[in-house]
Order: sequence, then C-alpha cells, then structure tokens
Amino acid sequence: LQIAFSSTAVRTVGLEFGYHYRLHHPWEYRRFFQGSQVLRLRECTVFRIRNTVGHFRLGITFKARGSSVERNRLKRQIREAFRLLGPVLGEYDYNIVIAAHRKLSWESTRKLARCLREDFPREMAHFKTAR
Repeated sequence: LQIAFSSTAVRTVGLEFGYHYRLHHPWEYRRFFQGSQVLRLRECTVFRIRNTVGHFRLGITFKARGSSVERNRLKRQIREAFRLLGPVLGEYDYNIVIAAHRKLSWESTRKLARCLREDFPREMAHFKTAR
C-alpha cells in the first residue's frame, strides 16, 4: 500500500472530511474501551472498532500538553492523513491518542505527521494480513 503525500497536497475530488467523518459524542469514544483493536505506532496509539455507517470516522484524543495553536495544527494534519487514506480505511471508527508524556511542539507535530504517512499504512496492511 503506497499513498503519495506532499506538503502542498491537492484536494482530491470526492474525498472530503466533513462532519459525518468525525466522532462527536462521549458515548462514541467510550465504545473504544469495549474490545477495540489497537495499533501502537511510534508517535501515537490508534484504536479502531467496526461501525455500521458505511465509511470510516475519526476521533482525536489529546493527553499531551500544548497550546491551542499546536493542537489545532496537529488535528489538521491528522485529518488530512486520514482523508488521503480514506479509501483503504474501511468501515471502522478510529481514535488517535497522543500520549501524555509528549509535549506538542513543531518537531513532534512533524514526527507524528511522518508516522501517519509512513508507519500507519504499513501497519494497517500488516494488520489486515494478520487477521
């Protein structure tokens, strides 16, 4: 599985990341405690659980400290990575958890974006073959 990413990504027609692609309610996040699958990456942990809406949905949980500017920048990068991976994510809800021991900075944001671009697709492909 290879997906091209660039810092000047062109918006692909038909792939959007609107309201219905996000998790909004606390009960949606609580479902991850009931038998979700876990992918542990270098910079974050990804939980996933099957849904019935017909497409993937994304939730982001920050335990790390940082300013609102840093958190929002990181959320935009995570959403963009998932938007580009959308066709291969299936009918799952995903929750990205950023660990508490991380301090959000420009460098940690770049590391997480690189992790989602490179490690996450590779782990997803491995995870599917291991099932």
